[in-house]
Amino acid sequence: MRLRSLIATIAFMAILLSACAPDDQGELRGSLYFAAGKYLAVLDLRDGSTSIEANLGDVQLVSLSPHQDDRILVSLVGSENEIDTRRLALYDIATRQKLTLLGGREGHYLPGTRVLVYDDGIRIKVTERVKGTWRTTDVEKHRFNEPVEILPIGPSRFIYRIGDDLPRLFDYDEKHSVELAEFAARCRLDRALWFADRERMLCGSRREEDTYEYVFVGLDGAVGEPLPLPASHGLRPLAYLPDQDVLVLSERWQGGLGNRWRWAVWIYRFDTGEAYRLLEDQFLGDSVIYRPG
Repeated sequence: MRLRSLIATIAFMAILLSACAPDDQGELRGSLYFAAGKYLAVLDLRDGSTSIEANLGDVQLVSLSPHQDDRILVSLVGSENEIDTRRLALYDIATRQKLTLLGGREGHYLPGTRVLVYDDGIRIKVTERVKGTWRTTDVEKHRFNEPVEILPIGPSRFIYRIGDDLPRLFDYDEKHSVELAEFAARCRLDRALWFADRERMLCGSRREEDTYEYVFVGLDGAVGEPLPLPASHGLRPLAYLPDQDVLVLSERWQGGLGNRWRWAVWIYRFDTGEAYRLLEDQFLGDSVIYRPG
């Protein structure tokens, strides 16, 4: 775990020194928070600059999820007695304080609520604080540390997938889940991003090596028109900025000195249909948190 953290930290520091923004893309605003080894980092969309928000200690940040009141839920891996342990922690942007919540992984708050969805290693759970105590609902049990994906889509609903099983939609109000067979036939969760205002998932389907076509797919499997993204770039959606009607994507590409693998940041504007590379050499990982401003 320490070796992975060191490698990610070195890569981030190298990118921090080299990242720069094009002069003609000053219309964007706000910030993107992302994980970089043991650091929580920030990309300023106004000028493309990056900075370190916080050093969270001897841990590896795995993923980020938004929470109310300018807080970020961090899924991280630490080490206790040379054994990797997975924990969920809340980071407060205003105070720069970290509060460890509980042991687990794949943590997400349902949008606009204090309801927490996570996996404890053998089961997916939903929990919330009620009158000072945790009220917990077990969603589904699985094999120890089996791969799990969780994707919130509303204040009482989320999609989850265990291993190679079909994804399921869980309704917290009804305490009931249904299989999404038609949706699964047209959408891969590892390249999916939920658009709440459209009630649709933006999904990527592989066309060629490192090339994907993106379309909006309803939970019933209904497919919309493809998004006009450059076909020659292996782009992956990271965040939708609703106040700017802008999609942020990452690109893994090969080039430069030594023909090494690099990561770029792309922008797609829904109002004009324009897609462009914002930053040529900037790694954001698999999850980012958008903060308007």
